[in-house]
Amino acid sequence: MKASFLSLRESELNPVFLSLDQLVKQFLDKNRFPVILISGEMGAGKTTFVREWYSRFGTESSINSPTFSLYNIYDSPNFRLYHFDLYRLKTLEELDELGFEEIWGKEAVSAIEWWQIAEPYLPKESRIHLSIESDSIEFRSYTLEWSEEEIR
Repeated sequence: MKASFLSLRESELNPVFLSLDQLVKQFLDKNRFPVILISGEMGAGKTTFVREWYSRFGTESSINSPTFSLYNIYDSPNFRLYHFDLYRLKTLEELDELGFEEIWGKEAVSAIEWWQIAEPYLPKESRIHLSIESDSIEFRSYTLEWSEEEIR
């Protein structure tokens, strides 16, 4: 497992974006569909990160939190993004009924907030872990982790 760690202001995220861009591109170039698993406390900036990262690809969509809809779909000239927020789900039975496992790792790019409840359904390959921790009001720590074997 490889990791990259940075402590940055939300306005200085370009190094994290570029690392994530490279990982996503490597997966897509091999016809594999990455699943970005985003961890962080409530209010850590998970949706903000997705919004700022994906808006750079020229999407016409307004990127917002899928907390109530559970997922949103965004298109750009580069790739489609499925943005999930599983915070409201409390049981695997609830997740079973939604059929999300038909998307994760099978098409486009998926970014999943509060993904832990879905662990049994997530593909073991093509995972990119992004952890966001609040260091202070101004700074957040961003850690990207991935398996080198997965992108070879």
